[in-house]
Amino acid sequence: MKKMLMLIGIMAVSECWAAVVPGKGHNPKAVAQVAAGELAVANASWWGFDDEDATWAIQAAIDSKAKTVIVPYMGQPWLVRPIFLRSNLELIFEPGVLVLAKKGEFRERWDCLLTAIDKSDITIRGYGAILKMRKRDYRNPPYPEKEEWKHGLKLEGSRRILVEGLRIESSGGDGIYIGSSGTGLHRGSEDIVIRDCVSHDNHRQGISVTDVENLLVENCVFSGTEGTGPSAGIDYEPDKPVQKLVNCVFRNCLFEDNAGHGMFVRA
Repeated sequence: MKKMLMLIGIMAVSECWAAVVPGKGHNPKAVAQVAAGELAVANASWWGFDDEDATWAIQAAIDSKAKTVIVPYMGQPWLVRPIFLRSNLELIFEPGVLVLAKKGEFRERWDCLLTAIDKSDITIRGYGAILKMRKRDYRNPPYPEKEEWKHGLKLEGSRRILVEGLRIESSGGDGIYIGSSGTGLHRGSEDIVIRDCVSHDNHRQGISVTDVENLLVENCVFSGTEGTGPSAGIDYEPDKPVQKLVNCVFRNCLFEDNAGHGMFVRA
């Protein structure tokens, strides 16, 4: 009798947990629960994974009311067009996930894989995940002759951002770009942490830093940069008088096999 009660109890707990955190896959009911504020954690696949263009699923999940959005491993790449982040978001890429720029897209000069402009309080985690673009495609028609701004992750005028565990590859610009926004009043970025990341095979820089206060980059690798100069691991390059670099710390980072310098500072 005790064993039967225990089994019933376990089944009840399992059913309760399943109701609270549904599994991956298209799930309109779970989407409705997120919209109603009943679920704080959302799985991007609930909006419907499309192996030809998964942009809408990820963007809809990000734009939802969920505090945490999980991009699950689906056994094949998430092919996407540009994705835009919002404030107050935790975005988690499961191990094995490949978010891959859709071929033939990213035609506009400033199209980046992930973009946050004037946003705050964002955490991005992706241990074992890869964000990848197609830099060699962007060097040839129909793309413009000069291409260097298609970044893997662009943070402009954003604050309190934590990025951990991502591998960013083959962007048409910088693996990571940190600077100021061009919207309204000038606003630099503040309180940015990049940790345990790899930025590899990017077109312009592993990471560009143009306007930020309180930046910590630690345990990261910046490698294989090749394309538009200076093709450095990191480029400190404010390009306007109002832009500043204050309290920027790189700790325990590796710069290797870049076509240019490991670290480049332009006054």
